[in-house]
Amino acid sequence: MDIFAEIEIAEPQTGQKIAVPAPQIIGGDSDPVRQKFYDMRGMASDNPYTWSGARLFYKQAKFMENFEDDYGGEMEFSMHCPCYQRMGYERLRTYFTRRMAARRGEFSDTSLSYVFLYVYELLSCVGADSPLQALENLLALRQAYAEKFPVLDEYLPAWLKDFHVYYELPHSFAQFVCDNNMHEFYADLFMFDGNADILAWNKISAYDVTKSKFYTATAENATILNDSFQAAIGGLTALCEKKAIRLKDLFTHAGGDEIHWLPFRRALFHPWLRQENRTVELPGGEIFKCKDNNWTTFHTAAYAHKKDLAAFIIKKTEAQTRAATAFKTKITADPSTLLKASAALTEIGITTREIENAIEKSITEFFAEKNRIVINVDRKNLDRIRVEADDITEKLVVEEDGKEKTVGALPPPPPQGDAVPLTPKIGDGWAELSSQLGETEKEALKMIFAENVDMGKIKTFADSKGLMLEILVDNINEKAMEAVGDNILELADELTVYDEYKNELMAICVATPHR
Repeated sequence: MDIFAEIEIAEPQTGQKIAVPAPQIIGGDSDPVRQKFYDMRGMASDNPYTWSGARLFYKQAKFMENFEDDYGGEMEFSMHCPCYQRMGYERLRTYFTRRMAARRGEFSDTSLSYVFLYVYELLSCVGADSPLQALENLLALRQAYAEKFPVLDEYLPAWLKDFHVYYELPHSFAQFVCDNNMHEFYADLFMFDGNADILAWNKISAYDVTKSKFYTATAENATILNDSFQAAIGGLTALCEKKAIRLKDLFTHAGGDEIHWLPFRRALFHPWLRQENRTVELPGGEIFKCKDNNWTTFHTAAYAHKKDLAAFIIKKTEAQTRAATAFKTKITADPSTLLKASAALTEIGITTREIENAIEKSITEFFAEKNRIVINVDRKNLDRIRVEADDITEKLVVEEDGKEKTVGALPPPPPQGDAVPLTPKIGDGWAELSSQLGETEKEALKMIFAENVDMGKIKTFADSKGLMLEILVDNINEKAMEAVGDNILELADELTVYDEYKNELMAICVATPHR
C-alpha cells in the first residue's frame, strides 16, 4: 500500500498546463527504492508549465534508465497510455523488476500495460546502446507477447515503420520487412515495387482470389496465376511510364503540400533526438523530410475506387490465365465495375480500356514465352537423323496383297459408355448459393434443365423479366463465384451448365417450388 499522498489536476479544455504539486510524504521512510520513486515523481514540479505528458515521460525514463529491482510480488496493471507518474509503489516495483528480466531476454507472464510501457521506452531508445539494439529488443518483445496480446500488432507495425524513418539504421526498411517476414502488415507499401505477389494485392482487393476454384485447385495453378499477375503488373507499370505517371497514382492521390509529421502516433513519445537535414523515402513512394529538426511528409489519400481497381486487375488476370491454361470453367472481369474510377483515371491521362488492354497484352505475351519451345539442331546430325527416319519408315510399312499396309498403329479405344460427371463435395457453399439466388434466377435454371427448351425460350423468359440474357447469366455466375468459388453456367451458342455442378444445381431446383 502506498504511503504518500498526491494531487493531480487535469488540463482544462483549453490545453493550458496546470502545475502538478510534488508528492507529499506522509511520515518518514528509509526505503531507498521508494525514495527513488519520490525523486522521479518530483520531476513533475520542475518547471511544470513547460512539461507535456510525453516530455515528462521521457525525462523520467532517462532518470530511471539504469534502475533495477528484484520485487517478489506481482501487481496487475491496466491503464490506457501507461506512464510512471500515475503508477503506485507496487506497480512501479513490478514494472522495473519485469523490465530488468526482459532486458536479459526473459519474458514472464505480465499485464499488457507493462508491455506497452516498455515499448514506449524502446521507441525512445531508453535502455539501449543504439537504435539498432532498441529495434532488436522491440522485435524480441513482439515475438514473446504478440500471441498473448494480439493488440500489439495493431500498433507495432506502424511504429516499426516510423522507427526506420526517425532513426538512421544500417539497413533499409524494405530489407527489415523481408528479413522478418512482415509483408502482410505493409501491403500498401510493397504492392507497387514490381515484386509483390498476388496475395499482397489481394489484401486491398474487393475480389478475394483465395476463394477462387482455379487458385485453390493446385499449387501449380497458384504459381501460374501469381506469375501471370506479375506479368500483368509489369505491363501496367510500362503503360504508366508512357503516361509519365506511377502505377501508385492509379490508386492514391498525393497532395502537393507538405504536412508536419510526428513519429509514433498514439505512443507516449517526445522527439528527443537532434537530427541533421535528410530525406527518407520508403517503398511505395512515401517521402519524409527533416529540416531544422522538424519532420514533414506529403499527405496521401487512397481513391474511393482503390479496392474495385485492384479487384478488376486480379480478376482480369485470372480470367486470362484460365483461358490460357484451358481451365474447365471461365470467369469474366466486368469493366463496368470501374465506372466510378473513370473520372479520377481520366484526370491523370489513362482510361480503363487502356488498363484492360495492357493486362490482356501482357498475359498473352507471358504465355507465348512460357509455352515457346526452343529446338536446337546440330547440323552435323541431320544426315544421321534422316537415315534413322527412313529406317523407321521401312519397318512400319509392309506389303499385303500388293498393297502397302501401315502396322504398329494403336487400336481404337474401347467404348466407355455414358460418361459419369464428377461431383464435387457438397458443402455449405451450395446452401449459401441457394439462399442467394432469386426466384427469376432459379426459374432460369429450371428451364435450362427442362427438355426441349431452346435458347429462344430462355431469352424470351429473360426479356419478360426486363433482363438481358447475358446479364441474367452473369448475375448467376457472380453469386456462384462468391458462394462456391466458380462459375456454373457458360453462354455461347447455347446456355449450358458445367457437368460437374449439375447434381447440386438440380437439387437447388427441386427444392424450389415451381411458380
